[in-house]
Amino acid sequence: ILEREIEGGKEVITTPLPVVVSATEGMAEPRIPNMRGIMSARTKPLQVVEAVSVPLFSEIKNYDKPKPRGQVTLVATDDVDKLVDLLHTEAKVF
Repeated sequence: ILEREIEGGKEVITTPLPVVVSATEGMAEPRIPNMRGIMSARTKPLQVVEAVSVPLFSEIKNYDKPKPRGQVTLVATDDVDKLVDLLHTEAKVF
């Protein structure tokens, strides 16, 4: 259910999921609480709501395993010639 303010009232839109909604800047401006509200919130009880099982709205249709990665070759930091040779012959970088 979507609600938006229009001239002279409020428009309510009901649509099935999935849905894409966009909003303009300034739609939901955060409110800054005053000191009195902050102090009174410290003494108010906190209601803990248990999580419930929610039906999934999406499902996996297909899953393909990624291709295996190639072989890894470790090169010492001081062996620049070997690194350049590997980049040239195996990786075809330059």
